[in-house]
Amino acid sequence: MRRGSVFVILFVLVAAIIIGASQFLRSQPPLEVTVAVSPLAEAWVRASADAFNATNPLLGSGQRIAIRVQAVDDPAVWGDTTRAFSAQQHPAAWIPALAASVDYAVEQRLPVATITPATAHTLLVWGVFESRASVAQPDDTPLDWPHVQELAAAESWASLPGGQASWGFVKLIFSRPSTTAGGLGVLFSGAGAYFDTTDLTTVALSDNAFRGWMQPVIDSVPNFNTLGADPAAALTRGPSTGEIALLPESQWLVQLNGIVQREPVRFSYPEYAVVYDFPVALWDAPEMTDIERDAVYRFADWLLQPAQQDRAITYGLRSVAGSVDAQAPLIAAAIPYGIAPVLDLTATITAPTRNEVLRMINWAG
Repeated sequence: MRRGSVFVILFVLVAAIIIGASQFLRSQPPLEVTVAVSPLAEAWVRASADAFNATNPLLGSGQRIAIRVQAVDDPAVWGDTTRAFSAQQHPAAWIPALAASVDYAVEQRLPVATITPATAHTLLVWGVFESRASVAQPDDTPLDWPHVQELAAAESWASLPGGQASWGFVKLIFSRPSTTAGGLGVLFSGAGAYFDTTDLTTVALSDNAFRGWMQPVIDSVPNFNTLGADPAAALTRGPSTGEIALLPESQWLVQLNGIVQREPVRFSYPEYAVVYDFPVALWDAPEMTDIERDAVYRFADWLLQPAQQDRAITYGLRSVAGSVDAQAPLIAAAIPYGIAPVLDLTATITAPTRNEVLRMINWAG
């Protein structure tokens, strides 16, 4: 047999093997790649994963992949008493609410590395029911920490000018700081207002004067356990649940229709903004396969595509660009109550160190 014929036969055999292997991989069930995500972005990321999986994504090797979404709140990963991830059980990627959470996890010696700094945004927003607004905002200035702290320290509405005894105690609503990024952000926002700074790495959150100032605010939350994962949903029961709340804008937007059916609300943005960025962090350890790594990068890129960015507002989130379409249904419905399509976020909080955070949440509970 001529040498040229041998080469042709070998080429055909190799090609047949490659094609056969590719066809075999395509016929197999997809490799599931787990992405853990903050509950604040879970609905959007889950919908994006469904859309991604529907494209029947293939890697260069011909391997089919599918993204599986798991909800994990930030403190569960880097807290003192919880260990959501371990070397034996971990996701391929993690999308926390706060960019600082990745740094806190690294301090815990978890092998996570940010590959996408932000995929969407939301931020904390004050809301007060209309019946309480004239008392809470007597001079019509936007509601913020100075007013709220004074209201909480007063304890009862009857002790405030214009307040009614039938309203009972002043009730504030926010998520539990020790277990949720939403609640943790409330402490960050309060600290920024108290210390008059955006850089919380320069202050001591264990300062007794700050804790004394913040204590009435924490005490004014009737019961963290009854609020559930989404305190805005609890507010659909009206002012009897809570009159003033500091919650992520995304939660307000999604639940707004049910809330205002009870009573209109007024929104305002804290002077010191806590912005949730939802970065993508890769589990960067030797046990990660090339296929898993490639899948994470593919999905991170997918989240930044225009279709996914445009879809974010459907779930109350702002795109990475920050501004939103004023005609988007959730935004259009919220603008009359004070939600702004375009925001000035020049005074954005820089998160404190992990040690300061741990001391603060151990105190606040």
